[in-house]
Amino acid sequence: MSKKNKSIKLSIDQLDPSAPPEHESTKTGHTFFQRDFGLLDYINDVIFIIDEVGHFKFINKVSEERTGIPTDALIGLSYLDLMEPRYHDFARNSFETAIKGEAGPAFEMEWLAGSGETITVEVNWTTLYDGGNAVGVLGALRDVTERKNAQEALGKARDELEMRVKERTEDLQEANDLLKEQINERIRAEEKLRESEQKYRGLFENSADAIFIVDIETGIILNANQQAAQLTGHPHQKLVGMHQSRLHPGERAEYYKDKFQELIKNQLSFDLEAEVAKKDGTIIPVFISSGLVTLQRKKVVQEIFRDISKEKMIADLKGELETKKLVNRAKAIIAKHYRINDSDAMRMLQKESRRQSRKLKEVARAVISSKFILE
Repeated sequence: MSKKNKSIKLSIDQLDPSAPPEHESTKTGHTFFQRDFGLLDYINDVIFIIDEVGHFKFINKVSEERTGIPTDALIGLSYLDLMEPRYHDFARNSFETAIKGEAGPAFEMEWLAGSGETITVEVNWTTLYDGGNAVGVLGALRDVTERKNAQEALGKARDELEMRVKERTEDLQEANDLLKEQINERIRAEEKLRESEQKYRGLFENSADAIFIVDIETGIILNANQQAAQLTGHPHQKLVGMHQSRLHPGERAEYYKDKFQELIKNQLSFDLEAEVAKKDGTIIPVFISSGLVTLQRKKVVQEIFRDISKEKMIADLKGELETKKLVNRAKAIIAKHYRINDSDAMRMLQKESRRQSRKLKEVARAVISSKFILE
């Protein structure tokens, strides 16, 4: 029996059995259900007890608030009466496992609350014993809608980021291939994480991108994943409590503060290329996707940083190659026109570049387009 189940069993054994509830039925013959379970009314989750045939013997007062159904009206009903038919088979198997004294997994289902709103709930239950015999099941029902919404919001943000980065790098084949591999790895990781009850935490901690959760009012970092520590060179405990503007070079701090305030003011998401200053002073180019999300009933800013150092390097190399091709073509034109060698043609190009205060590539392009021939 798990630690959690031991804790529940101990609480039941400590209840006062002297005052059975008025609605109690002795149909099963178990005096166990004649105990006073009133202490369970003070638990914020819906707590219920069902006998070995699946009928409610006790439900705490919280259930009336959550379902809109008086507690007394539920006593004697089957637990299946409160579920949609699509959940019956799984719930029945889970219940039969528990009543045999075997540990069963928690399960989630959609549920119509008393407010008329459809929410997601998590159901856990464990075996109740009387004199060594299994006589029923103690269950707990918890509203996990916010957790599910947060998981979906993070997943959606990650998907949107993948799409934007792919669009930006489609002309760089090598970088694009690398990005596709990263996307496939994340998809495989996310498929495995969906099987876990800690999906949000898994996505957060296992992201290949740095993720920062920032206070909407102060700009202080509330949480950061392991990739954020690797990107910045700061340990997690140092990042938490730091102002988000300190992630960037000092001379640009005010600019990033203004961008943060713009996000808060307009309640919008934004993407931009930026720079991160590592602890050792190294400057890393990044692509940032920021937006507002709700975590634990509080709006916060979620910032996803992607290191684009490789993409930048490939773009720079491509630019250098293009410049070299233009200069070689311009040299050939000048050498042919003036009947001089390549070295003299190159010096003429460089001299004209300095005279006009223009880049060598621009002067070469002008020569190729026949806008002028150097004198």
